[in-house]
Amino acid sequence: MKKLIILFAITLFASIGFAQTAMVEGTAATLKQKLSDNVVEFKMPSEVTNEVVEKSAQYYTDYFTVNFSTDSKVAKINIVDQEEQARRVITRFLLSTGVRTVNFEGKDYTIMEFYSNFLE
Repeated sequence: MKKLIILFAITLFASIGFAQTAMVEGTAATLKQKLSDNVVEFKMPSEVTNEVVEKSAQYYTDYFTVNFSTDSKVAKINIVDQEEQARRVITRFLLSTGVRTVNFEGKDYTIMEFYSNFLE
């Protein structure tokens, strides 16, 4: 039983340690301006590849397109329509690429916290 608890604890800490964080540069005001222009940019974690982004983005073309730079790791999301559903689907895209938190203005947010505070 003791080995099982230790194994569980190690697994839990390992999964927390590998949580990937995307980054959004700028301030709340600049993000709001970009959103009004139907654009959001995320600097993806270094582990995210072009193939992962393309595979994930192909499911959401009704809502947005994604241009990904492998050099800078920036995923530029171009929203098709200015509707709430499109912004909500961005959270699914981030999850499908392995991102679990978003760093914005020096603070880490869960994806849902970021959506609630800045995308909604």
